Amino acid sequence: MKFREPILVLLLMVVGATTLVHLFHRQLAGASLTFGTQPEVLQALSASLEDQRQLAQLDPAGETTYRQRFDELETTLHRLQILEQSREALTRRYELLLLGLTGLSVLLVAGGYVLLQARQQARLSRVDTAITALAEGRTDLKVGIHGRDTAGRIAAMIERTSTAMALDRQRLAALRNLSAWQEASRRQAHEMRTPLTGLQLELDRLDELLIQLGANRSVRDRLDSARQELGRLADFTTGFAGFARLPEPKKRDHDLVALVTEFIDTYQEAWPEVDLRCPSSELISAQVDRDLIRQVVVNLCDNAAQAGAQSITVETTKDTSNVVVEVADDGGGVDATVATRLFEPYATTRDLGQGMGLGLAISKKVLLDHGGDIELVATSSAGTIFRLTLPKTSDTQTEATS
Repeated sequence: MKFREPILVLLLMVVGATTLVHLFHRQLAGASLTFGTQPEVLQALSASLEDQRQLAQLDPAGETTYRQRFDELETTLHRLQILEQSREALTRRYELLLLGLTGLSVLLVAGGYVLLQARQQARLSRVDTAITALAEGRTDLKVGIHGRDTAGRIAAMIERTSTAMALDRQRLAALRNLSAWQEASRRQAHEMRTPLTGLQLELDRLDELLIQLGANRSVRDRLDSARQELGRLADFTTGFAGFARLPEPKKRDHDLVALVTEFIDTYQEAWPEVDLRCPSSELISAQVDRDLIRQVVVNLCDNAAQAGAQSITVETTKDTSNVVVEVADDGGGVDATVATRLFEPYATTRDLGQGMGLGLAISKKVLLDHGGDIELVATSSAGTIFRLTLPKTSDTQTEATS
């Protein structure tokens, strides 16, 4: 650390303070110590002594009183004469004491200043190290500096920036992963669609041929079974194609509370044994694709109903920069073996043939395309909570839209 500049400043401060105190207090000290030793004061006291002596001679009845006053004045005169003789020595001692106290005070201030500068330099050094780490791409940094000074505010900004970078990297990685899955799904759907269509046509022709040959019903039942399995495979292909062709969101300003309320009114009958709730009431706006966000909520509620939920609460709130939609249910929770990869395609806890595991992957892609995210907040046998985060519409955007 470089202390040259602060030490020079402190030395100048010490010299300046000492000089000023010496000049001003010398005058004050000299005036206070010489006031009583002025010749006029001494002459006045001597004259008063002579007056008391003469009064005692003129008024013998009051001699005792005059004698007492005479003794007091004589004592005062002797003290002033002693003070006059030791005035220079007392002045020097007073000035030395005053300068010593002043110097000590300045040194204490100087020491505090040096310590403060050293602490500030150490804090700035840690900030510099954190900035270097941030420039190198490190995320989730903890600078460990707090306070409202410049270093503390910069450290807080670095931590917020690194956290935001970490979230952005996670979202980017998820987007890349989902994009790769989409490309794979597109290729699978493309490769499967043509042979499936050919097989369907061949089965239809075979069915007509069996009818012409008078085949028994058991043979045709086997053919119907094969057609059903082929239909399931076609449904999977349709699911692949739907995931691959997931559209880009067409975002407009919407009141999410109104959107959720409308969703509950529309879909309540889809799950008659589930109580859908929306406790939010205030207007909370966000730039969203209405249909895609509704599809996400449908996926979450359908999963909750499949998990045995009897109550689902969709609550919308907001903070300084985001709109948050939490979907909470009282179902059986998410299997721990799937929770870590819940938003990956084909991750499902349903029985084989009952789902492709694309619903949450599609939901993840939709939220990421909106500049937000979806996460599993909590899950247990008592229920599950999913949190949807969306950028909040600014006041300017809201006014422009209205």
